[in-house]
Amino acid sequence: MLVMKYGGTSVGDARRVRESARITLTKPGTNVMVVSACGGVTNLLLEAGNAAANGDDATRQRAVNAIHTKHANVLGGIGDETIRLQTQTAIDQLHASLDATLDDIATAQELCAKRSDFLVSHGEKSMATMMAATLRDMGEQAVAVFTDQVLATDDRHGSARPQPELTRERAAERILPHLQAGETVVCTGFIGFAPDGSTTTLGRGGSDYSATLLGAAIDADEVQIWTDVPGMLSADPRKVSTARVIPEVTYDEAQELAHFGAKVLHPRTIRPAVKAGIPVRILSTFQPTNAGTVVRPGGQSQRIKATTALKGLTMLTLDVPELEDLAGASSAVFHALHENRVEIISAQQASSRRAMTFILDTLASGCEVFVEKLRVSLGDLEADITCVDDIAVVAAVGEGAANTPGALAQLLAVLSRANVPVLNSSQQSSNAAMVVVVPGDAADSAVQVVHDGLIGSARTHRRSGGRRRDVLGETYRVG
Repeated sequence: MLVMKYGGTSVGDARRVRESARITLTKPGTNVMVVSACGGVTNLLLEAGNAAANGDDATRQRAVNAIHTKHANVLGGIGDETIRLQTQTAIDQLHASLDATLDDIATAQELCAKRSDFLVSHGEKSMATMMAATLRDMGEQAVAVFTDQVLATDDRHGSARPQPELTRERAAERILPHLQAGETVVCTGFIGFAPDGSTTTLGRGGSDYSATLLGAAIDADEVQIWTDVPGMLSADPRKVSTARVIPEVTYDEAQELAHFGAKVLHPRTIRPAVKAGIPVRILSTFQPTNAGTVVRPGGQSQRIKATTALKGLTMLTLDVPELEDLAGASSAVFHALHENRVEIISAQQASSRRAMTFILDTLASGCEVFVEKLRVSLGDLEADITCVDDIAVVAAVGEGAANTPGALAQLLAVLSRANVPVLNSSQQSSNAAMVVVVPGDAADSAVQVVHDGLIGSARTHRRSGGRRRDVLGETYRVG
């Protein structure tokens, strides 16, 4: 049994919807589809919602009309008139619900997180309805299931946290009976329900996450993420022309790549799969016969497989002269970050044990303002604070390679030879990645250098007069 997730590009119009349905029908057994909203619809829904809150009726109507046009295009691809008319009725009901929601927002003059979650859910619900109809039009038994009745979460609207045990119970009630009856189940992506029954979302990009959550809930054999790229690549192909598809990565490697900027997977996607031991495969609807990339538990390859960069970050360093003050200073930093809703990308403690370095998401207030707030949190504690804006983190990812003796030194040497300035460096606790901090304007060149030096040239040779071996991708002569 497969869970197959299709993103907005893969369901962007009638032709793409039909192609995604065709791909699903080529798979054996009875499977689950998870679909995003039609490409661009989520942004249009938010545009309409913000316009309604601001009393901008013209913009609201323009966005709603654009949504109707996109849905009409998909409906037009359904050949059977009876199925098409039945589906049109269901879509009309969803559009009526959308209008009522926008009226509520206009009355409140505010688009709060709770209303926003319900608003954007109309995109996924419409696509699930139309995808199930398309499958029936192609001769398959299919049903749409809205996951605001299945995927249990807390009440953190806009970025809800899942409740796996209750989700498993709901899936047993609302998904498994359809599968047992031989029906393909088409689920909405990224939406769930709070304890009070209201609709929640897992955050933008959370459709991948919902696919693995559902896969774990129904004990799927594999979760497939169908997108517009052929798999996980060794680098961003827009930056590195020699980037190539990686056939297989481990769970830790995938999580590090997602965490440090690779856009193929949502950073949280892998967690449910890890716990359930389910492989995740990334595939392209534009190249459906290609094998893509499979993410599964694995051994240590002793190779760097990929490099990626996360830009627009801030580096905060705290040096505490007195060791006994370190715990208090650390607590003050975390308090200030929490109060200002700043996301921590990574944190490390220097070998001296008195210095801590934090890589942070962009500080909305800027370094100077945040440092002043931090000094207030520190109170009487003495600490030297350094804050650097516009930095980037470049990760070299490969499980087993990252903790190879001399690996970090080799990475730094590759960058040094190319005159790429390095502000900081570390190994991740997973041992699946090494990380360097560079100025923001050096990120692209750093990725190119790491790829050329540690990935693009990777090979092993045997020649007379000595044995040659590669370490992290570069070739060295030994013996």
